[in-house]
Amino acid sequence: MISERWTRVRTLGRGASGAEVFLAADHASGELFAVKSAIASGAAALRREQAIMSALRSPRVVSCIGGSAGRDGSYQLFLELAPGGSVADEIAKDGGLEERAVRAYAADVAAGLAYLHGAGMVHGDVKARNVVIGADGRAKLADFGCARMLATGDKIIGGTPAFMAPEVARGEEQGPAADVWALGCTVVEMATGRAPWSGMDGDALAAMHRIGYTDTVPDVPQWLSAEAKDFLAGCLTRKASDRCTAAQLLEHPFLASAAVLDRKIEDAKNKWVSPKSTLDAALWESESDNDEADDELPSHSTAERIKALACPASAVPDWDSDEGWIDVLSAPTEASDVVAVPAEETTDLKGATTSEDQAADCGVLHVTMDSSVLNVQVTPHLVALTLMEGIPAYVLSLPATPHADAEASTAVDDGLIGLFATIALATFVLVLGIIIVKEVVA
Repeated sequence: MISERWTRVRTLGRGASGAEVFLAADHASGELFAVKSAIASGAAALRREQAIMSALRSPRVVSCIGGSAGRDGSYQLFLELAPGGSVADEIAKDGGLEERAVRAYAADVAAGLAYLHGAGMVHGDVKARNVVIGADGRAKLADFGCARMLATGDKIIGGTPAFMAPEVARGEEQGPAADVWALGCTVVEMATGRAPWSGMDGDALAAMHRIGYTDTVPDVPQWLSAEAKDFLAGCLTRKASDRCTAAQLLEHPFLASAAVLDRKIEDAKNKWVSPKSTLDAALWESESDNDEADDELPSHSTAERIKALACPASAVPDWDSDEGWIDVLSAPTEASDVVAVPAEETTDLKGATTSEDQAADCGVLHVTMDSSVLNVQVTPHLVALTLMEGIPAYVLSLPATPHADAEASTAVDDGLIGLFATIALATFVLVLGIIIVKEVVA
């Protein structure tokens, strides 16, 4: 459950419908979650999406954990965070996936679709962008904006043209078989690094005509195994009634031997993570999808959770290097290379401003300067400055320049203690050297 007070952290993305998705942190528990937000004109669609998702309980489907209406008519949908990003992000990074990864993700998507179809629901917009990766490396179906219940008899048809089945492109129906066709298109997307019919980008009507009124199917990469090609043949059959069901696909040899893809986000502990992705790549595993409790990151406050979040992706500071240092300013100057970004606002569901309460809760350093309070919060990759009493706030990111031989750091406090100890030792040696030189000269 999300408490009445939570803080917006940063924007994760924006949808074609205008909805914005951002990362948020709960004040009471420190739990990170995703928020899908829409202005008043899109509030009804989000409420509908929440109503659909609230009834779903599957590890292969992103969980809905609540919602909230704003005073201006806007609406926020609270969702389980998928720290691995989307499968589309993986495709963009690697330019296409190897068959082992395609097999693993396809198995998870098929399992999610089998669950939805068994519950009398159609997703309506299956594609790599709407398949996200949880903290355990497993894929989950997300974005239910086009989903609908079959029992309602709703004839509304939606989705992304390149992933539409022939019967959908013709405007006839959009049932479970259409999701299976879209799964086949998603497998092609994962294998090739681009969406089907990519040669017709920018001409949606022409693509839909070709899909709906010709005998063509998406091109299948020739390098795929015979099992993969046979799997795609079961998905990309033009006649809906002849397609395999999602449940049948789970028994297909291509998926039956699928092993869980080892893409745990914990791997980020052994890597350097850029400031822009620290909050994405160093997240702890979601409790809702883990059978085992996470003992590595115990925490009882927001500050402790954020500190534990940042440390795994950090490295031991190199105090002898001039690189990676920044000037911390209350506002950017023309001569400074530091990029200052306005900090995300603190949100209270009751409408109250909570920046001072949050600062007290975090237990960070307070320095009094000319009757204004400077709130400084430091992690290995992020310096957060909040100037209260009407002074604007900024978040300054440190450069992501790693030291090749650096090992995982401890808390920032340990680094400061080490620095002070080094300075004290150097001072002692210097004074001792001066005394010895004076004695020799005398």
